[in-house]
Amino acid sequence: MEIYALVGTSGTGKSYKALELAYENDIKYIIDDGLLIHENKIIAGVSAKQAKTVMGAVKRAIFNDENHREDVKLKLQEENIDKILVLGTSNKMISQIVEKLEIKEIYKIINIKEISSDIEIAISKESRKRGNHIIPVPTMEIKPIASGMSINSLKRFFRRNNNTCKIIEKTIIRPTFSYIGKFYINPSVIEQIINYEISKIEKIEKVNKLDVVNTGNSIEIYLNIKINDASQIKECYKIQKIIKENVEKITLINVEKVNICINKLTKNFV
Repeated sequence: MEIYALVGTSGTGKSYKALELAYENDIKYIIDDGLLIHENKIIAGVSAKQAKTVMGAVKRAIFNDENHREDVKLKLQEENIDKILVLGTSNKMISQIVEKLEIKEIYKIINIKEISSDIEIAISKESRKRGNHIIPVPTMEIKPIASGMSINSLKRFFRRNNNTCKIIEKTIIRPTFSYIGKFYINPSVIEQIINYEISKIEKIEKVNKLDVVNTGNSIEIYLNIKINDASQIKECYKIQKIIKENVEKITLINVEKVNICINKLTKNFV
């Protein structure tokens, strides 16, 4: 296994450049901020971006927790890895990660200044000042673990030296520890949002019961409704979609499911 290391101080754009560097060197595996990534998919680990404090994020990034560490080590052993890219803020951090995960010695160390211009690094630092962090995987991979965080997709068209091209997708997030203070959303607020959206849907005559269940990284919504006509049952999928999209858009909280139970019809089948 050849271990490539990308080194740069915090906020200089390592995660931003990681996919391009990996693609250019035919590297299919990346270790970044506590995650083991294979071809744009998270296959093991826990993101340091989920930590509530900066110190917690650092400990997670260097696999300080035994269960976290063993999970990634096991996956590394299962995979047939010929090359892997490890990201770190210093040579010392890279060495700590390599030692804790018990993988081979470093094959090549690349400094972020070798692959990024001074302007690119300055832009990355300015973005970090605003609390933005990048994870080198598509947004769909991040949503399940980033409930309550600001998430934005970033796509880039990248051309390799041999003229082959690829669209690379990354995700910009704002972790909990990057905010100034904290915010909380009372469950009653979510219920008000749902009731407001439902009030705009003529097909629902009445909501008999509404429950919002917090599952930790997401919420589940349970609705008992009364509809006007049996022919409108097929519209429930659209209603689910409307509720899910609007709750996620307004609160930034992931909606795992919207369960609808029709417990009364005004009109029966003809």
